Amino acid sequence: MSTTITLRSDLSEPLQASAQQQDTTVDNLVNEAVERYLREEQRHKIDQEIAAYERLHPQLWRTLPGQWVAVDNGKVVDQDQDRAALYRRIRAAYGRTAVLIRQVKADVVEEIWVRTPSTGRVKS
Repeated sequence: MSTTITLRSDLSEPLQASAQQQDTTVDNLVNEAVERYLREEQRHKIDQEIAAYERLHPQLWRTLPGQWVAVDNGKVVDQDQDRAALYRRIRAAYGRTAVLIRQVKADVVEEIWVRTPSTGRVKS
């Protein structure tokens, strides 16, 4: 799909100069900027859904312990025992829109461990 946009005159010239400096096209720069913007918007939406999940957690823990829930616009929109089944339904219903999927556990805050490769060096 192609969409035509009109840049303000105060943006056009600096954008063209920047594209020339980076040896790329204005189209590429604009597409990259829009892609970054959309990623930031999705991240912001997920942050809002996490806050909603945390508010809903006491009730969810009482009614759906161990279940996987999908949260969109501050509400639980679906739940399932099977994470993969829930994920497929959410993707079918919401496409690429950011929807939080989380398992209801006793602790509201999910602990995340990130493993990084060792360099083999030991600090002295």
